[in-house]
This record gives sequence, C-alpha cells and structure tokens, in this order.
Amino acid sequence: WGCFDEFNRIELPVLSVAAQQIAIVLACKKDKKRQFIFSDGDIVDMNPEFGIFLTMNPGYAGRQELPENLKIMFRTVAMMVPDRAIIIRVKLASAGFLENIDLARKFFTLYKLCEEQLSKQVHYDFGLRNILSVLRTLGSEKRKSPNDPENKTVMRVLRDM
Repeated sequence: WGCFDEFNRIELPVLSVAAQQIAIVLACKKDKKRQFIFSDGDIVDMNPEFGIFLTMNPGYAGRQELPENLKIMFRTVAMMVPDRAIIIRVKLASAGFLENIDLARKFFTLYKLCEEQLSKQVHYDFGLRNILSVLRTLGSEKRKSPNDPENKTVMRVLRDM
C-alpha cells in the first residue's frame, strides 16, 4: 500500500517519473503478473492486493496540476471540510464530559473567533490537528481528576495549550 500526501506538491519532472513507475505497477496488476521489472531494472514480486492513494490540495500556491497520463490512473474522490463543532462535542462526550454540548459550543466558538480575528502567523494554530491535541489532553485531564468541575478543566487546558 502507498499513500502519498499532497502529491501535487511534487515538482513536474519528479511527477513524470512517478507516473511511469505507477503505470508499470498498474499494468502488472491488470495483466495479473506475479513479478514486474521496475524502471531501475529491479525485479519486484507483485502483491495483487496493493493500493495506491494520493491526496492533493488543488488551488494553493506551488501546487502542480497532475499530468493527464497520471490523472487517468486514479479515481477522484471529493472531500469536504469536517464539522469541527460535531467533532469537538463527540470527543468530549467520549472522554466522559457530561456537559459536552455546552462545553463544545464554547470551545468551538473560542477557536473560530481566534482563527478569524488573530493575525495569520504560523505559531497560531487553530486547525483540526491542534483541536484534536487539545481534546486528547482534555480526556487525559478528565481521567486524572474526574470530580473536578468540567468547565474549569476545559478552561485550564485551553489556557495552558
């Protein structure tokens, strides 16, 4: 299995080589061969249960458009922005926070306002990875002190992170 994150950040000459190598592997699978000769001459055993996955963020600066010969080898799947409010609420509930609805609303609102109103500097991170990190810490704090007031625990963790 191979998963290549932000594949369209690769420079065009490298993308071209990758397209050739992927084509060799896919042709081998299509022909149901047990082995194939890679572009560097190595003989490689074929596992027919492999998969190749690419993620891309089109439209950003420095991103390449995939060459047509590479595009046709993959199926496009559209993604959408995750609903952070639901994620926060569910994660709080799964960590044992009984007041998860109210606390999730406050947490989400704080992060949304920070993201919208603070300057766009790299040390300000209000994305999903950071949210999940805060939620993991909240779960840990809840397990350490299950009888502490939940709103105080959330305020303390958000302040300290």
